Amino acid sequence: MKRIIPLAIVIIAYVLFLIFFMAPGGGHHEVSGVGELVDSHLTDHVIEHAHASPKDNILTTNLKSLNNAIVHLNETVLKDKLFGIFDMRITKWVMMLWLAMLCCIAIFIPLAITIKKEKMGSESRWVNMWEMLIVSTVHNEIVEPNFEGKYIKTAMPYFSTLFFFILFCNYLGMIPGFATATGNLAVTGGLAILTLLLMIGVGVVKQGPLWFYKGTVPHGVPFVLGIMLLWPIELIGLLIKPFALTVRLFANMTAGHVVILIFIFLVMMFQSYFVGIGSIVGALMIYLLELLVAFIQAFIFVTLSAMFIGSSMHAH
Repeated sequence: MKRIIPLAIVIIAYVLFLIFFMAPGGGHHEVSGVGELVDSHLTDHVIEHAHASPKDNILTTNLKSLNNAIVHLNETVLKDKLFGIFDMRITKWVMMLWLAMLCCIAIFIPLAITIKKEKMGSESRWVNMWEMLIVSTVHNEIVEPNFEGKYIKTAMPYFSTLFFFILFCNYLGMIPGFATATGNLAVTGGLAILTLLLMIGVGVVKQGPLWFYKGTVPHGVPFVLGIMLLWPIELIGLLIKPFALTVRLFANMTAGHVVILIFIFLVMMFQSYFVGIGSIVGALMIYLLELLVAFIQAFIFVTLSAMFIGSSMHAH
């Protein structure tokens, strides 16, 4: 009970923060409708210039200086598109990806050093918590069922990194003022393309260059029938897998935020205490559900990636 009370206080403070931040005059800009509200909070934008104020403390001043340094970089070095196509300017979602990366580095490098030093196991609850997640979730539930023998140890670093990177991206988006990087199709699509490339790479290495045919068409099917009918169908199925990974993670991480924003917008729309109480309760319930969904979606994405890559090691 003592642990539930602080969690409830934090969640309530988060919702109140959102109400203040999105209320007319409370945030950075005024919104005229729920569509504009959702769009302003769930779309990406280039880092904008932050104006200094005499009331700013040391921390705020330094953060604004860092922000403005990024703006200067965007306006000079990164102003022109790479090859005339790719916009390389730093956006809020890029910042969230960097933050998730820094979380992985800050947690797991010291963790690895500690585990390596303490051969008999650590007594630290912090170390044991992460060890439990790595072993029970990534090793036992994701990697071991889809790989065998020596390949389990080979696959662990990649799938551990992928799982915790997505997990941190999902949870960082639940913090006030932050954004969910996995709510961007470009991010989820990039992660899914990595899965596709590994499927192809592992298949070619394990079964040779003919994997594109032997690894997809069932054994014993006449060549003419296979190449003209089954192979195109299987090839489309191969490409659908990363597409499904992309859309599933994106849709699930976006939908919850949209529902929370709509619940909170009802307070501003009806301006009623009764509607406000119901909206806050609904937003709290969805937020609690989102905490669970953030973990489940990271688990599902990595599990399906392991299944797809593991299956490419063997013929159809």
